[in-house]
Amino acid sequence: MSFKIVIITGCSTGIGHDLARRLTLAKYTVVATARHLERLSNLDVALQLPLDVTDPTSVASATQEVVRRFGRIDILVNNAGYAVRGAVEDISVEQVQQMFDVNVYGVMRMIRAVVPHMRQQQAGRVITIGSLAGKLVLPVNGTYSATKFALEALSDAMRVELAPFGIQVVLIEPGNIRTNFMATAQANSHETLSDPDSPYQAHYQHYLQVMTTMRKKEPGPEIVSQVVQQAIEASIPKARYLVAVPFSQRVVLRLGDATRDALFKRMFKIGPSPQ
Repeated sequence: MSFKIVIITGCSTGIGHDLARRLTLAKYTVVATARHLERLSNLDVALQLPLDVTDPTSVASATQEVVRRFGRIDILVNNAGYAVRGAVEDISVEQVQQMFDVNVYGVMRMIRAVVPHMRQQQAGRVITIGSLAGKLVLPVNGTYSATKFALEALSDAMRVELAPFGIQVVLIEPGNIRTNFMATAQANSHETLSDPDSPYQAHYQHYLQVMTTMRKKEPGPEIVSQVVQQAIEASIPKARYLVAVPFSQRVVLRLGDATRDALFKRMFKIGPSPQ
């Protein structure tokens, strides 16, 4: 196995699961983690550990075990994520807090646990799986996008803060990817999106129709795993890697606010309320 020690959060399914397989085949020493260890049973990696990024004790315990076993951590991949869909008004503060706890505070907990070891080594690479949603916000997705916007800011700051210690910081920004994550997000959001009393019910129906059509063309998680491996192996990695973002969406990213708003209103059939 490679001397490079890689710890990945959220390996039970999707991108984390595929990345753990890919890097193992590439001879990295992979530590795959998940909240429920039994979900890693079919992963042939160097080490499997239970890790809940919302629990500081779990984060500290897993990090200490990796250092105890291998003596170092070369690469941290922050992959664990959680999503709920719904209009900003409809989603409870508790639901938003849960998303931030996993998507943002979870990353910060991992940074606080792992970076001191990398600083001692004077080397390391932190790779975080963000999202196109951190740059391009759709209606019904504002609160989830807020967590991914936060990762943009954290990555920009850490990239400069950690550079003197030989630690490089990379943000991966995937578009829609075919994984269980999307299905889980829909399940988490079912009560909100199906609420007949919501003033946004018509918006939700159009949103679901549009997203169902878009997801027929989604690539699998392997396209993201491949880019993460490139970011790991690049001598000087880019600050950001857009992945699985079609040309049409790249164009939308460059539009002004008014034009973008008009486009989304038309796409999701959002018009003035009937009098």
